[in-house]
Amino acid sequence: MIFVRSPLLSIRYLPKLRSYSPFALPASALTPEMEMGSLAPSIMVLCGKSDAENELAKSLKKKKSLKLPGDGDLKVVLHSEVDNGSQNEAFCLDHYFNSLSTATGLGRFVIYSPRLSSTHDFISSNFCELPLGAVCVADVQSKGRGRSMNVWESPKGSLLFSFTLQMVDGRMVPHVQYVVSLAMADAINDLWKQYGTSHLVVRIKWPNDLYLDGLKIGGILCTSTYKSQKFNELA
Repeated sequence: MIFVRSPLLSIRYLPKLRSYSPFALPASALTPEMEMGSLAPSIMVLCGKSDAENELAKSLKKKKSLKLPGDGDLKVVLHSEVDNGSQNEAFCLDHYFNSLSTATGLGRFVIYSPRLSSTHDFISSNFCELPLGAVCVADVQSKGRGRSMNVWESPKGSLLFSFTLQMVDGRMVPHVQYVVSLAMADAINDLWKQYGTSHLVVRIKWPNDLYLDGLKIGGILCTSTYKSQKFNELA
C-alpha cells in the first residue's frame, strides 16, 4: 500500500492524477435498498486502458468474483456505467489513463473506490482474480495498513493506491520496497521541477517513509506470499 498526504502534492502538483471529477452511479446500478439508504456497500469501479482490459473488467463484474476482506457488501460497476451526477473531489480515471504511458502490465487495469478500508487488503484478498500490474485506488481509506500493525486513516486529498507484482527470484523480493520508495520520491520531485517548485524536495526515511521539510507525508508497505513457486508481491 502506498499513501501520500500533502495538500500541495495532491491538489496542485498532481493535476494529471487527481482532479475535481464528478462521480455518481447510474440509477440502473442502484438497488432499492441502496436508494433508500439502508445499505451502503463499497463501490468498486473497474476500468482498463485497452479494449482487452475493459473486457476483463466486464468478465469480473459478470462472475461476481471480487470480494471485500471480511463480510462487507460490494457493488462492482464499470467505468462506462458511471455518470456525472455529483460534484466531488475524486480520482480521475480519464486523466490517469490519458497520462499513462506503459505499453503492457503495470497500471493498465484499475480498480477505483471512493471509499475503502484498505487498498492493500482488497488487492490481497483478490490477487488471483486480478491481472498482474493491477492497481487499486481509493479517495478515502479508513484502515490503511502500516508497519507494526499500525492503522492509518486517510481523508480526501491523499493519493492512496496498491498494485500487484509477481517474481520467481526470491532474492529480489526484499528490494521491492526500496525500489518503490525511490520511484515515488523521484516521481514527486520530477513533477515539482516541472512546475517550478524544485526547492521542495521529498526525501526518504528508510526503509519506507516519505518526508517533506521534516514532516511525514507518505509511506510504502510491501508484502509478499509464496505460491506455486512464485512470489506474489503487493505494494
